[in-house]
Amino acid sequence: MRGDWRGERGAAAVEFAIVLPILVVVLFAITSFGIALSRTHAYYSAAREAARYAAVHCRPEATTCNDTLIAARVTASANGNPIEPPGPIASLNCSTNAGQLVTVSWSQPIPVQIPLLPDMSFTADISGTFRCE
Repeated sequence: MRGDWRGERGAAAVEFAIVLPILVVVLFAITSFGIALSRTHAYYSAAREAARYAAVHCRPEATTCNDTLIAARVTASANGNPIEPPGPIASLNCSTNAGQLVTVSWSQPIPVQIPLLPDMSFTADISGTFRCE
């Protein structure tokens, strides 16, 4: 009876050694794509918040409204995620275009780096739109 198992001694360790790198890559891939998705969602939310800010705070009676304040609103709303220069730009000034749509947009690189795989980073065109008041 004992002689039947001698040929398979250590087979589980060899199988584990073969499967472990694949499992590690899959685990890191899930984590990296989750982080990228979270960042993308934060950027789109920040763009919508900045478009809302531009639409509400850049009315004709407003005294201070410019691209710098809109960019600061994006940075504050991005949950600590870095904003790539030159940063967000508003499509129009709501102080003279009431009722029109203002769009805040910019191109943002999203890093996706997984060990043992090539760089999968991509650039997303982030934008948010709101109607000027």
